[in-house]
Amino acid sequence: MKLFWISPFLLLLIHTGNAVSAAPTRVKIPKDNTPYTAASSWPDRIIVTPTETPATSFSITWRTDQTVGSSLAQIIKASPDARYDINTNTLKANTQSVSLSHGENSLGKFSYPENAQLSPVNYHGMTFKGLQPDTLYNYRVSGALSQWSSWQQIKTAAQQTNSDVEFLYFGDAQNGIHSHWPLVLRRAWQHAPKAEFAIYAGDLVNEGANDQQWSNWLNAGRFIHGMLPAVLVAGNHEYDWQVHNKKQKKWALSTLWQDQFILPPAPTLPSELQETVYVTRYPDIDVYVLNSEALGNVELLQAQAQWLDENLQHSPAKWRIVTMHHPIFSSCGMPLNSPGQDEPDVRAAFLPVFLKHNVDLVLQGHDHTYSRGSIGTADDITKVASPETAKKVKSVFVTSVAGPKTYPQKPTRWQEYREYGVTLERIGENTPTYQIIKKVGDQLTFQSFTTDGKLYDGFTLVKDQDGQNTLMVETYLPLQRTFVNTGPYKNHLDLAE
Repeated sequence: MKLFWISPFLLLLIHTGNAVSAAPTRVKIPKDNTPYTAASSWPDRIIVTPTETPATSFSITWRTDQTVGSSLAQIIKASPDARYDINTNTLKANTQSVSLSHGENSLGKFSYPENAQLSPVNYHGMTFKGLQPDTLYNYRVSGALSQWSSWQQIKTAAQQTNSDVEFLYFGDAQNGIHSHWPLVLRRAWQHAPKAEFAIYAGDLVNEGANDQQWSNWLNAGRFIHGMLPAVLVAGNHEYDWQVHNKKQKKWALSTLWQDQFILPPAPTLPSELQETVYVTRYPDIDVYVLNSEALGNVELLQAQAQWLDENLQHSPAKWRIVTMHHPIFSSCGMPLNSPGQDEPDVRAAFLPVFLKHNVDLVLQGHDHTYSRGSIGTADDITKVASPETAKKVKSVFVTSVAGPKTYPQKPTRWQEYREYGVTLERIGENTPTYQIIKKVGDQLTFQSFTTDGKLYDGFTLVKDQDGQNTLMVETYLPLQRTFVNTGPYKNHLDLAE
């Protein structure tokens, strides 16, 4: 008997749902089931989101059924007393009734077929203001009378610019958000218990209007979402089809996004971008969130670019980080046997602003693969950063994926972007990761870990007195992972959403 070995990459070509195959039909793969918890009179889906000033405020939302017409929240400074709750401050939340299956916009009434059988719910939310910086608070929220959540803790950001800051960054979860994604999130939280916030760089779910998937994503975090402010980025999968009369469809940001989350406003921007473009400011770090899914609408992209330019001009922060969904330089090699993906409109709008202000770090998703590259200064434009070679840089660009849906890298390895002076310096295929980023003094340290907690990539940016960054890559990094040298990859089509 002869035994034949087939490489994992070949299996990817054969089995991935996006591949061009010799077979004319696609086999239907049954998905795993996931539980769905309907809303009740008890509060659930509690999630904290940052304001522009997280040193003195934070926002929170939660869900109940429609029997709860109004809701309360309580907050008090944490103390070691057994009954710390005796003198709590009680506040009334804002409440809105939300239909999960229907909505209305300028084009008229529309439906979300995925939620056709789901009953309306109430979402409650509020922003705690006037808090003390660098202070631990206890809070809880209510449903019906005397039906309270358990107490949770959250710490406000410090105000001193020299304070250390640590945070998490995740690429797309999107698929396997009941089966695989919770492990990644919990592993990261265990690894970085001092993290002050987490960036989710878009495609949290696969279908933005599907409440079952939002149930899975929010339940994956549970108490983590109640303690770790979520910096949320709208990806293309947070958009969905709104079905109008005569079966007309409109592609738009799911109304569930703004129903479920309170995010900072950007008053100068069009209504289509509200709560998808914003800034949150931690000690000597400004984090800017952009909406790259405004594809095909150059005016919306340019409006964001102008907003970002103005904000960066007035930012006193030493470190400026941008996060968005679509990469400036795409690494995705899908569809197979094609040039892969690229977003020239996004690059044309945003890259000049990044380089004008020397944005330190750009954190992205969408490509379902890992990549890190940088644009060097004029003197170091041709250098490749490595453990042996430090490099003076203008900006560093990272793309990662957190879920089990992974794609191959482009075979061109960013050669088509050579005119921009960017160099691709590390890749990873078939490898979900989570990232821990720390600001300590004049250094910003970035580490990427595989889901078994092992270091996969790491570098440090050192900023001198003139604001110039030097990129230094960690030593003893493992070999780059590709579909050829990793374990087998089936596909993601049988995973529960």
